[in-house]
Amino acid sequence: MKKIKEQKPIRCIAYLSVFGHDERVEEYEKKQLKKIREYAAAHNIEIIRIFHKDVLGQGIVNEHFAGMVSKIRNKQADGVIVFNMRSISPYIENAYTKVGMVKGAGGRVFTVQEGELGMVLRNFAG
Repeated sequence: MKKIKEQKPIRCIAYLSVFGHDERVEEYEKKQLKKIREYAAAHNIEIIRIFHKDVLGQGIVNEHFAGMVSKIRNKQADGVIVFNMRSISPYIENAYTKVGMVKGAGGRVFTVQEGELGMVLRNFAG
């Protein structure tokens, strides 16, 4: 009889980013985190840290994201999990750039709405 090998959880940084009135942001973030945790539990993902956009602008989101990529590059995390890419990217090119940054650092990107995102490109140094 073969032993079933238990897979190690994928260690991800969660990023909460909601749109709305300042006084409702905390409420929206709680709902978003609940959905992210449910997805993580169903897909063997361990949330090791949580970043918050709060009411900050896109420039801060980009700084936070660069910090998350750095943690992936330094093997402190395996990936990033968000509710959807639209919550952290203002346009599609930016979303692909962010996925490429994570993949280039050796990580994975998960979203509750779109699933795991990837770019299957061969012959690139990584």
